[in-house]
Amino acid sequence: MAEWMFDRYGKPCVIWDDTKIRDRHGKVIAWLSGDNVYSLKGDHIGWFDHGVIFDSTNSALAFSRNRTTGLPSVPGLSGTPGMPGFAGTPGRPGYSGTPGRPGSRGWSNQNPTAYLSA
Repeated sequence: MAEWMFDRYGKPCVIWDDTKIRDRHGKVIAWLSGDNVYSLKGDHIGWFDHGVIFDSTNSALAFSRNRTTGLPSVPGLSGTPGMPGFAGTPGRPGYSGTPGRPGSRGWSNQNPTAYLSA
């Protein structure tokens, strides 16, 4: 079941849909494989840890309402919009290697949608 994820300000920004991350319009923008996040091209761009997406520096990027991983700070949450219709799913690429994960770094300064779409 798909659910909204929130940015560091508590605003809904992306949708977690099983092994996919979608933008607010329902388009797939990133892949999840185990605890790794990959771009549409298959490049490793971060980690997914029990409902929290971390960028390549291991800074928190987005989180689900029901996460079980801690956050640097927890913002109040905005209301969530309705779920959009989902666009078709693109072909899954081959994935690049997985780098070692650095220590936790707080909140990312990246915009989650822009970062995951790059």
